[in-house]
Amino acid sequence: MEFFIRKDSLEPILKMELVRDGRTEFDTFHDKVENSTIRFSMKSVDDGTYRILNQPAGIVEKILLSPNSPTEYYIYYRWRKKDVKKVGRYQAMFSIFLHDECSELKVPIREDLFINITDSFVSSSCVC
Repeated sequence: MEFFIRKDSLEPILKMELVRDGRTEFDTFHDKVENSTIRFSMKSVDDGTYRILNQPAGIVEKILLSPNSPTEYYIYYRWRKKDVKKVGRYQAMFSIFLHDECSELKVPIREDLFINITDSFVSSSCVC
């Protein structure tokens, strides 16, 4: 999965849908995730140094228009100014620490998440 954000920008927020895999009861899983700690990390593809390491992330339920629609959940990370200061390509992941089970899940599972910070076309310094 590829995610793009401009240097010095705080938008868009990084979010990933928690996918129903059919192997676990999704509502039970969400109860476990609600009582967990979610962290976000991001390291440079070039040299392997961490730009972000175990910073707090969150989970949110999508508000659905139809009451018959299945519940959807997203994990997200809200960018800080220092996170997006350096242009580059980064590999990222969410860590979900399930306190009830004393276990840790790494997300995404099926494919790697890459964050691409690109040059901004707007000057980040303001002369007022």
